[in-house]
Amino acid sequence: MTVNRRITSSFILLLFVLHSVKSQLRPPVTSNFKCLNNGCCDQHEWCRFWASIGECRTNSDWMNNNCQLACNTCSAPNPSGK
Repeated sequence: MTVNRRITSSFILLLFVLHSVKSQLRPPVTSNFKCLNNGCCDQHEWCRFWASIGECRTNSDWMNNNCQLACNTCSAPNPSGK
């Protein structure tokens, strides 16, 4: 293997490692995607879709915590007092 090829391979590996580290530092998609004033949130942009295909029932443990609006499982009080 030539020196140039080794340098190129090392550089590509370094870029891959740096990209992996950078992507781990970004906040996840599930970072309070949509919330109401009372604190009820859908934590993922696909919550409504998943709810529409029955995931609130099928995968209730995760969905009830992470897709409260879509699954209508908010336990926080309504800010208007109703």
